[in-house]
Amino acid sequence: MNAHNSSHETVSDKVSATGDLRSASSKSTLPTAGSTALQRRALGVFAIAAVAALGALAAPVWSGLFLGTLLAFSLLGIYERLSVRWKQPTLAAALLATGAGMAILGGLLAAAYFVVVRSATAAQRLSESFEHEGTLRKLTQQVETLASSLRLGPIDLTSRIRSGAAEAASWLAGWVGAIAGATLGGCLTLLFTVLTTFFVLRHWKSLLARCERMLPLNPIHTRVVMSEFQKVGKEVFVGTMLTGLAQGVLACVGYRIAQVPEAVLLGTVTAISSLVPAVGTMLILVPVGAILIAVGRPLAGIFELSWGVLVVSALSTYVIRPALVRGHGQLPTLLMFISLFGGVQVFGLLGLIVGPVIAAVAVALLRTYDLAIGEA
Repeated sequence: MNAHNSSHETVSDKVSATGDLRSASSKSTLPTAGSTALQRRALGVFAIAAVAALGALAAPVWSGLFLGTLLAFSLLGIYERLSVRWKQPTLAAALLATGAGMAILGGLLAAAYFVVVRSATAAQRLSESFEHEGTLRKLTQQVETLASSLRLGPIDLTSRIRSGAAEAASWLAGWVGAIAGATLGGCLTLLFTVLTTFFVLRHWKSLLARCERMLPLNPIHTRVVMSEFQKVGKEVFVGTMLTGLAQGVLACVGYRIAQVPEAVLLGTVTAISSLVPAVGTMLILVPVGAILIAVGRPLAGIFELSWGVLVVSALSTYVIRPALVRGHGQLPTLLMFISLFGGVQVFGLLGLIVGPVIAAVAVALLRTYDLAIGEA
């Protein structure tokens, strides 16, 4: 009997101890409530060290984390609507992240094919076209004759263009191997892009709340900066990428109508050139129109120039882009140039996306600081 009571008391003591531990654990959710100023400073140092450690671990895959975050910002509106309709937020986040990853993979493969493989083929054809009495051969001969009459001396333009095209074809062919070698790194980046997209979609509200609690800023200021980060992330992906894609498609239609060779290749290059501020697609459209006029097709050249200005540029700038980003403002042109070229210099090709985002968030921080000083 005593043994039974002893056993019962032991179990009760264990249960009581477990309850005390759980109670202490629940109370530890506010660890700084009774701590001294020195302890809070030490905790802050450890928190900074923890963030630095996580940053060091994430450095090898930072590009995937960054792209995934921006992609999630672009899909937040769709995710919220699907979550309400389906009552399955996890399923909605998973489907959106997976679908976006597949779309990115398809786009990258198509761009790599047209820019590298088709460009190499086009350069080789250009080199071979100078072996015959074609339109380009006649044009270069006219330029050579004009140079001689102006006492510029013999320039042998045909041989130079032919050798340059052959070198370009060889250089582009080498890029095929480089792209194949970078496949593993690209797949890893894409994997973390998809995972980050899912995580941010699923937990964005809680992440925002944590930032408001943990950052040493007024919660209102934190909300403003994070809102700007979300807005510019959506603008980069939805605005820049989809507008560029639309411009490439419209340009390709114009090249087809004007019967320009390699219309799809030129449309792809035009879409890529849309990332350059101010001039953008005109970097490709104007030379194509000028070449058409120079080779004896003035109507096609004038049509191409008009199509580029009125449809590819104006329609995309004043109709398509505002519809996609709902009238969100852009960075000043000078700052946009700095962010693009500086971003490429620091981050490589990904800097075309990272640079404008960093610049926009920096401007948001400065504006918030200015407002805070004004309020004080």
